[in-house]
Amino acid sequence: MTSASWRADWVREKCDIAAALSRGEAGGTYSESTILVCAALSALSAEVWPGRGIDRRRFVELLVRIGSSTTILTSVSVPLLAQYLSVAGDHANSTILMKALLSFSPTRVVAGPQVDKAEVEVASLCPSLDRKIIRDHSYACLLCEEVRSSYAHEYRPGSRAASWPMAQYVGQAVSYVNRLLKSGTPETGRFIHFHIEWLRQMAVDLAANIDALAPTIPRSVPAAWWIDGAP
Repeated sequence: MTSASWRADWVREKCDIAAALSRGEAGGTYSESTILVCAALSALSAEVWPGRGIDRRRFVELLVRIGSSTTILTSVSVPLLAQYLSVAGDHANSTILMKALLSFSPTRVVAGPQVDKAEVEVASLCPSLDRKIIRDHSYACLLCEEVRSSYAHEYRPGSRAASWPMAQYVGQAVSYVNRLLKSGTPETGRFIHFHIEWLRQMAVDLAANIDALAPTIPRSVPAAWWIDGAP
């Protein structure tokens, strides 16, 4: 492969296959489609930062440091962060987020832009909250853990994600699915859904950016990764 845009071309081919799978062709589903897109993203991250034992860190680093979608990928899932804090016993910060950003019916169907915020906004509301906990609930980290890793190792989305959206939000990266948290109880929660159309376009755009950065690749492993709290 000698074309200056070979990475974008390669990823676009894989994303075209992913699109067909998401439409049900060859017996495919959202599961197979996202597995393929995330595998392409993993390949890109391994080219930028080669090495062993850093797979999760470099996957997230790729999403938040390179490409035109970096801003949205650092967005924090407020519903999932509030649920995590409640379960962890941090009721003070959970209550702050619920009152400030989620003060509506738990049955309301929402998309990411309606509830999710930038890291700095969440930190300003909850200054005592550790930066790593906030970043663990970023789109980049959730895509890595709840979609990429869960489908690769467990054949299903993680415990905080859903394969099917509740509404067709055209052009959105993320929306939420409302479900009972425990069978036999009235307690409900929200589960994140990454829309495959956005995932495909994000992957192609990111590959094109790496093509443009090719003279600087591979890069040295950073002293501190974004996922671990680096600025």
